[in-house]
Amino acid sequence: MNLLSRILGVPLSAEEHDAVYAAMCANRSKEAATELFRDGAQHNTAKSGALLGAQGIFVVVDIFALDHGWPKALVLAAMLLMLAGSLLAMTNLRGTINPFRRAVADKPIDPARGSYDLVMRRSLRFNVALYLTFLSVVLLAVAALSLAV
Repeated sequence: MNLLSRILGVPLSAEEHDAVYAAMCANRSKEAATELFRDGAQHNTAKSGALLGAQGIFVVVDIFALDHGWPKALVLAAMLLMLAGSLLAMTNLRGTINPFRRAVADKPIDPARGSYDLVMRRSLRFNVALYLTFLSVVLLAVAALSLAV
């Protein structure tokens, strides 16, 4: 597993993606594997909702900072990162049926594989949103510290 894959928390290459899928399906029935991945998608949805709540609080802090004369460039950069992270987190709140609608009649999508792919995409988006949120908070902290100096 390469460094970027470790940082982002998901397998990035097709080979790694397939190997993780095979390992997670080993010793499970198709139904059990599908349930495992659907639970993972639900977990990602819940975490994304919680992250959105936290991001909303930090946007309020950003607005407070702007109103109280904190360094505008740092606060605006923090706000833009937070909003980008929010948009990513919001994409995880969409319905989960779309990947299965794209199946063509002669080649239906395996429910376990479709759910696994959904979890991987949502995990990647959540983790990137979390990193953007962290960077935003760091910029906000730098802005606050610059006032103390």
